[in-house]
Amino acid sequence: MSRGGGRLRRASAAAVAALTVLGLSTVPAAAAAPPAEPHLRSLYVPMPDGVRLAVDVHLPAGTTAGANLPTVLVTQRYWRARVQQGVPDQGESGDAAGWNARGYAYVVADLRGTGASFGTLDAEIGEKAVADSGSLSDWIAAQPWSDGRVGTTGVSYGGDTAMLATALGNHHITAAAPVSYDFDPYEDLVRPGGVLIEPRIAPYAMLLRILDRSAGTTCDTSAETRAVCDATGLTGAIPRPVDGPDGLALLAAARAEHAGNANLVEMAHQGAYRDYQDGPKSWTVGSVGEKTDAVEAGGVPVLTDAGWLDAGTANGVLSQFTTLSNTQDAWIGPWSHGMAWIADPFRTPRHLTDAERAQLDDRTVAFFDRYVKNGEQPDGKRELHYYTMNERVWRTTDRFPLPGTRDRRLYLDGGNALSWQRPEEDGGGDGKGDGKSGGGGSDTLRLDPTAGTGPFDRWNTNLTGNKVSYPDRAAVDTRLLSYTGPALGRDTRVTGLGRVVLDVTGLEGSANGALHVYLEDVTPDGRVTYLTEGQLALAERAVADRDDNPDWRSLRTPRTYAAADATPFPQGRPERVTVDLLPTSVLFKAGDRIRVTVAAANPDSFQLLPADGRAAYAIGHGGARPSYLELPVVD
Repeated sequence: MSRGGGRLRRASAAAVAALTVLGLSTVPAAAAAPPAEPHLRSLYVPMPDGVRLAVDVHLPAGTTAGANLPTVLVTQRYWRARVQQGVPDQGESGDAAGWNARGYAYVVADLRGTGASFGTLDAEIGEKAVADSGSLSDWIAAQPWSDGRVGTTGVSYGGDTAMLATALGNHHITAAAPVSYDFDPYEDLVRPGGVLIEPRIAPYAMLLRILDRSAGTTCDTSAETRAVCDATGLTGAIPRPVDGPDGLALLAAARAEHAGNANLVEMAHQGAYRDYQDGPKSWTVGSVGEKTDAVEAGGVPVLTDAGWLDAGTANGVLSQFTTLSNTQDAWIGPWSHGMAWIADPFRTPRHLTDAERAQLDDRTVAFFDRYVKNGEQPDGKRELHYYTMNERVWRTTDRFPLPGTRDRRLYLDGGNALSWQRPEEDGGGDGKGDGKSGGGGSDTLRLDPTAGTGPFDRWNTNLTGNKVSYPDRAAVDTRLLSYTGPALGRDTRVTGLGRVVLDVTGLEGSANGALHVYLEDVTPDGRVTYLTEGQLALAERAVADRDDNPDWRSLRTPRTYAAADATPFPQGRPERVTVDLLPTSVLFKAGDRIRVTVAAANPDSFQLLPADGRAAYAIGHGGARPSYLELPVVD
């Protein structure tokens, strides 16, 4: 044996000498490189309860085992990817390509009960769907190409689930970047002030029925469904099947389970109060406000983007910023839902430029680079960056309300005026009120079922992604009840949440009525520009003890919106009613005038209360209990 070994060594030496003569390398051949992972793979990932979720995994080209990639995770309600029937799959999305180019794996999943995933949604933004983000993060961390760190992101519904995932306590989730998300779906979107956005939610619910094939609804069911599909690009589309010869059969089996998904419109109508509960369906299950302790305990750093005129998303960002101790980089800008359009009432709506989009993308990537790719520990820094309309200036603060803010009151007065001085008890007005407003005057407000905010208001963009565009409101204000202040002697900046306190007497149909209020700017040439608004179902007017107001509502009037606190609004007896304005940041220029307009309906975006559209109120001013507009003015 030893002799044989010697011969082998001598033969090897001779071979080396021969190779050297020939000028060939003598370095031993390297071990074969591990095979590259597929660039795009569609597959099913089982959840702990056995429900299989359809998942697309997009990896940078050439990725192999041991690549140690950070991952971006998106969970999607509106199908993770669409393919046209009979047309070859076009492969990866632009979002996936962008993240792959920056060294990230990109994983997008259909929520359970949607797209090509199995299961049934027992509630919109329900506990099971949110918990799946944790299970998916565990699965990602176990993949041979993963470094174990995950950043969650998404727009709108996907932003909701991304933010709610930070309450799961999953150690793999190290950052979140929700875009245009709804902090509290009841107050910030579906029932602001307790009033249902009925005209806006109906077509959205139709879209969900088409996506889920609920009650057999498809694009071809009716002219209405065809219009929805054409507008959303669903015509001829199906969810992307998973890979393999059984993909289409599995897709059909999965979609058959979606027909029993929770009915959003049914819940929106039945859930008139915030404490509504029907099994797994409730308003609180999808509210970040109800999970602030868990979010803080998780310590996940959060980057947030929202628009001042995108439903109540700015309200939610301020609730988040003032409540959560997590590291935060919060932005409120002139954007529509999804940040597709510039949305500033003093500017013509337009799509964001490529450079503007790249700036937003780069900010998110830099945030994820810190906390996902590089694994930095959160530093506790909390910053709010906000844009001021009619000034076009960005500012940054680490405190809110802003330092130097003073609450200034403008009082409703006779002659449809607003006054910085509390008016005398002179009994002025139109003479049509009830005369019981504490010695002051009153003006009559009648419900006008035609005076709304137009087809492209803030509630439309949240459900469609369309532009936000408010026309000159001078004409519509003549059909409502407006009060206008004197010309301003200097520029006046308002940033935060204002409120309108009214002395209200029901004259007709008040028991189940509502009030809508608008803050507006009036220029010297008479143009009236919408700035923000508030609404309140009068049955839910009760003000709670401040100690009972949760921290996330600290900027809002203490109010529960609970069924037990709701009472019909009386007729013939004045009551104080406080209506919160959605937050804004706006510059009133010297020479402009501040206006508050009161309405009893907004037919473009809200249900009529009462349903027959017949209601009238006396709005008191002056007297012992004056009505007023209160604004956060920043010195």
